[in-house]
Amino acid sequence: MTTFTKTIMLISIILLACVCYFIGTVKGAIAFIALGILLEICFWVGIFKTTKKAAS
Repeated sequence: MTTFTKTIMLISIILLACVCYFIGTVKGAIAFIALGILLEICFWVGIFKTTKKAAS
């Protein structure tokens, strides 16, 4: 996966998490808040995940 693709995916995940938080707080839906938490966890794991470089 290229750096550009990873960056786009992480940005979309954090934006989707923010949308879920907003919907959850406005509607009072616990499921959207839980989905937002899961998406945010995916974001932070993706940020700090290290990639192994192949030995040549």
